[in-house]
Amino acid sequence: MVKHKEHKKGIEKFYQKKKKKTPIIQMNLKQHHLFSFFIIYFLFPLGAFSQGNVERFNLIPLPNKLERQAGIFEFPHTGLSYSCSDESLFQNELQYLQKKVLKQTLTKSKSKGTIQLLLDKSLSTEAYGMVVNKDGLVIKASTANGMFYGLQTLQQMLDLNPADRKQLPYLTIDDQPVYGWRGMELDVARHFFSKAYLLKLIDLLAYYKLNTLHLHLTDDQGWRLEIKRYPKLTEQGAWRHFNNQDSACMKQAVENPDFNLSKEHLRERNGEVEYGGFYTQEDMREIIAYAATRHVEIIPEIDMPGHMMVATRAYPELLDSTAAGWGKQFSVPICVGKEEAYTFVEGVLEEVIDLFPSRFIHIGADEVEKSSWERSPKCRELMAREGIKDMHALQSYFVNRVNNFIQSKGKTTIGWDEVLDGGADSSLRVMYWRGWVKDAPLKAVKGHHDLVMTPTNPLYFDYLPNKSTLESVYGLKVVGDDIPADLKHFVKGAQANLWTETIPSTDRLEFMMLPRLTALAERVWTTQADFDTYKQRILHHYSLWDAMQIKYRQPDLEGFADEQVIVDGHAELRVRNPLASTKVYYTTDGTVPDRKSRVLPSILKIKEATEVRFASISNGGAKSEQYLVRFKPAEWHKGLNVKGSDLKLGLKASFFDGTFKNTKEISGAVMDERVLKNVAISDTVKWPSFAAKIRGYIRVPEKARYNFYYTCDDGGILSIADQLVVDNDGQHAPIEKSGQIALDAGFHALAADFIEAGGGFTLKCYYSVDGGPVKPIPDDWLFY
Repeated sequence: MVKHKEHKKGIEKFYQKKKKKTPIIQMNLKQHHLFSFFIIYFLFPLGAFSQGNVERFNLIPLPNKLERQAGIFEFPHTGLSYSCSDESLFQNELQYLQKKVLKQTLTKSKSKGTIQLLLDKSLSTEAYGMVVNKDGLVIKASTANGMFYGLQTLQQMLDLNPADRKQLPYLTIDDQPVYGWRGMELDVARHFFSKAYLLKLIDLLAYYKLNTLHLHLTDDQGWRLEIKRYPKLTEQGAWRHFNNQDSACMKQAVENPDFNLSKEHLRERNGEVEYGGFYTQEDMREIIAYAATRHVEIIPEIDMPGHMMVATRAYPELLDSTAAGWGKQFSVPICVGKEEAYTFVEGVLEEVIDLFPSRFIHIGADEVEKSSWERSPKCRELMAREGIKDMHALQSYFVNRVNNFIQSKGKTTIGWDEVLDGGADSSLRVMYWRGWVKDAPLKAVKGHHDLVMTPTNPLYFDYLPNKSTLESVYGLKVVGDDIPADLKHFVKGAQANLWTETIPSTDRLEFMMLPRLTALAERVWTTQADFDTYKQRILHHYSLWDAMQIKYRQPDLEGFADEQVIVDGHAELRVRNPLASTKVYYTTDGTVPDRKSRVLPSILKIKEATEVRFASISNGGAKSEQYLVRFKPAEWHKGLNVKGSDLKLGLKASFFDGTFKNTKEISGAVMDERVLKNVAISDTVKWPSFAAKIRGYIRVPEKARYNFYYTCDDGGILSIADQLVVDNDGQHAPIEKSGQIALDAGFHALAADFIEAGGGFTLKCYYSVDGGPVKPIPDDWLFY
């Protein structure tokens, strides 16, 4: 898989008599379910701050330590007062508290206010402490950053309690992030996003305690930042006639309006429509200043020496013996053998460094088409003069020279992990994106490079989300198992990357970004990882996004299979919607469902072959995936005449060496045979690429329509009773596909084929009965 840049998880009053002081209640995050049931349903039936969600209050990210005491602090009717131990340090946070969190002006107290913002130098840089008791609220921090994160926790607690924003539960919080780099990259070069939208995005990042917005400002398709020394970069490079990426989006817009190009970024010039836009330096100063109030650092990326077709067309003197355009795979890079190239790069970077207060300057240095360098006399002269042995070393010469310039300005250089290929100075920070280059993170930390994790799977948020996405993001190993303990400190955190070749609008961007951005936010913040409760907590955040006018991706609908069978003259479509506040709309004529379509009933009876399209849609216009279920006539499959006593538990698997495009290509000698407990392959399998054929029997206990859910990375097919049930073939990221089959009780042949083409694999097979709960297939159902 290549980098997608180019080719491309009403408060009750708490019974006033209960406000007397009682012992602190602490619960283990994994072991409070039974007690929670009793408390929620009997003692606190309506209270949003009930003991049943004592450690959670639906906060994201989950605080590292939260202790709940019995009692509720109610804001006084006479208004709130504040006291602050260092108003000069916390001036911005005081304004934010009043304007954004409480939405009211506070009175300064001469002594101790009902809200206290206190300096506590014993806390680490981004840590905060919070106490709510009968006297009011206290937040402590050693820096403005920490205080701001305490305010984000407070804001979420109030926003998640819309029935009464004037109450807080008694509690104590001690909280700080696990990682210092918690971010998101946005590609504004392929498709442009306005200054106003970036401000909205910054607010969203801050709300979930993310602290970095990495802007990919330049690429072959657009130059989005004014450079006064080189005005043609934006004069010629900020606007374009529709390219192949725009055309691909417009084609998809026929069925999904989210793919329409934003009208605000279209203009007519000389009788032709152009797409584009750019940030003036004054625009960028406003964005940077606003981000600073939200403690979000803006990281600029000027991609070089490749991905610079805008620059090479505007300034052809950057090339040698070739013209601007495309090479074998990527665009022709600037000629690193010409001094004019370094004059240009340093001129651009000087303005960027003067503009951005960020500690970091990102230079890309990925996907460089080196064939033009091989033909360049200037490059050959440089290599001979400097003793450079090959093209990787030539790129390293460029990267190290640019790094020295950036360091001379007091900044730190960042590059994508290709900078490791030819060697780079340890001062350069590395972003790991090539998920298939498994040893790159270890290579980086062994070279004493600070490292930020951004692997394609699961942190490329331009990859289509699916049912597995949230769990994949939440389960990300920021520090890999192969990183030695004494080198783990080089791993600084993680960020999501959003490349925008096929993301032309804010609606599409938000659909791709949420909710999985919140899964990453929790992954890089808390030590209290708990995906089971995260799935419940996130349901309470959709209404917050509605209020923010964000077109997020609605939660996955459940209870059906992609293909279902009509047996005994009928079939039923049952769809479970986790978000009760939204409706599911459907069509049967092939059109895209919208809020004018029919509302799907709890059971839709089907009597003949047809296709049903459906999606959940909120009142604010946020949508789920568009689902398509095909119904086809079928027969009941009778059980085989097999004696269980002649069989053994498990499934036989034959493994084949090689990289296969799909399961039809599996061939060659069997390199290994194993018995598996289930349709799953242990991560102890370390072959870089392989295929597996898994064979045996499944014994189902009752006659029923069985749905099978087959998740593969890369791909596979599942057959039962000699019938293809799920086709999830081909090379792709983890995707769940499903199918239905009508089975009598008893034994049925099972065949599962699977391919792994490199970069890590996933193989899971779950089932449900007649659209009921989805469960793993029990091991004792499988035989060979």
